[in-house]
Order: sequence, then C-alpha cells, then structure tokens
Amino acid sequence: QTIISMNSIMRFFFTIYASLVFMIWIFIAYLSLLFFTLFFGQKKDKLYLKILYRFFGKAITWSCFMNVKKVFHSSFDERESYVVVSNHQTMMDILANVNGAPKEVVFKFLGKQEADRVPFFGYLINRLFILVDRKSEASRKTSFVRMKREMEKGYSIIIYPEGTRNRTPEPIKEFYDGAFRLAIEMQKPILVNTLVGIRELNPPTGFFTYLPGKLYSHWDTPISTIGMTLEDIPKLKKKVGEIMIARLEEA
Repeated sequence: QTIISMNSIMRFFFTIYASLVFMIWIFIAYLSLLFFTLFFGQKKDKLYLKILYRFFGKAITWSCFMNVKKVFHSSFDERESYVVVSNHQTMMDILANVNGAPKEVVFKFLGKQEADRVPFFGYLINRLFILVDRKSEASRKTSFVRMKREMEKGYSIIIYPEGTRNRTPEPIKEFYDGAFRLAIEMQKPILVNTLVGIRELNPPTGFFTYLPGKLYSHWDTPISTIGMTLEDIPKLKKKVGEIMIARLEEA
C-alpha cells in the first residue's frame, strides 16, 4: 500500500510538472514561430519544423525526463515523402513521434480540429499541421487534398490510423482507411512507427497523468505501394497491424 501511495504521489507531482513544462516550451515555440514568420513568411516552414522537432521536441522530453529510445530497422531517404502511420495510445504520442523520428523524415501531423483551441499550441498546429473535423465530410475531403499537396512539396504526413487513442486492452484498434488510401493514391511508401512502453508513462484512460520513464520508438522498413490499387487497402492494413503488434508484443 505504501508503494502504491508513493507511486500516486510521484505521478501527481510529475503530472503538474510536465503540464507546466509543456506550456512554457510551447509558448517559447510560439514566439519563435512569430519571429520566423516576421522575417521569412511561410517560406521557411520546413526549416522551422526541423527546429521545432529537433530542438523544442527534445527540450520538452528532456525537461520531462522522458527517455525516447530510437530503433531504426531500415535507412530512410530524405528526398522521399512517406505516409507515416503510428499507434495511438496516449496524449504524449506526438512528443514520442517527434523525438523518435529519423532526421531524414520531416512530417506534418494530421490532427483533430479541436486541438486548435489550446492556447499558443493551437496557432502552431494551425500553421504547421493539417487539421480535420472527422464529423464533417467536407472537412475530411479538404484535409485529404491538402495532405496530397503537402506531400508534393516534399513533406511526409503522419497519421494515427486508429483515429483516436486506444483505451482498450487490445494492442491496437481497428484502422481507418484514410492513411492507406493516401499512400496508394500518391503511390508513396507507408512507414510504420510503433511506440512501445509509452502507455506506462501516460495511461490512456481518465485525465492526463504522467510518470517519467523510458519508451521505444520503432521505425520499420518502408512498405512500397507502387502498383497497388484501393482494392489492396485491406491487405495493407493487415500488414501494418501485424508489424505494430509484433513490436508491442516483443517488449
């Protein structure tokens, strides 16, 4: 009982601490984006994304004592645009995706429209990410077109194919088609990023809670979609699901 109570106290302390650290660094990132916009407009957005991920992302995880171990199972081409798919378990997945990513892969997130309501963070993601209102068909179509345009500019797109956080006891939830359809229509490779161990740091149920620790960010060999059609979506989803489950179960 003493161990449980000490664990609860530590989790309570680090939850408040991590929340404050996140907001402070996000405010600094917001100011830096204003600076970049003032001098460069949107011409240097890709450079700013690299700074955001490699500096601010690392600063936040370092400040929160989150240890992200990168595990690359392949090499990656900086000239390629990937459709990155990741399992979605916690509110801190974005930080783990960013800090575990290969330097060759510069991506924009597909996120929920509600995220733009968060102070300062909302401005950042409106400028740099692609938001979608899943309840609106028009919004889904618009975001899909925008993702294609961003890929044509050289960006990769990262999507959580489960749609929302996995609060079930299963390793992954059923996938939506969107990410796989995007990859096939663009004839671009699927890149699977599996986060292992993050659920213990930030449980997906209830309110946000956090405890420092280590997690693993696995990046598997890209899956080519050259020659695939939309009829191949079920097969592609199955293959990606098997990769994620294998990584989660080997932990």
